[in-house]
Amino acid sequence: MDQGETMKDVKVDVRVNVGVDAASVILLLGTAAMAFLLYKEHKQEKRKLNGV
Repeated sequence: MDQGETMKDVKVDVRVNVGVDAASVILLLGTAAMAFLLYKEHKQEKRKLNGV
């Protein structure tokens, strides 16, 4: 009986951890994408200034 309840708790914990991991991965990818876009934009502006 106790073993069955322990297994149930573990399953819930795993589900919560996976949800948190997915959220942090999405957040990390979003942050990286934003940083990359800003970097690209900044690089293009620099090139324009050098061209003028």
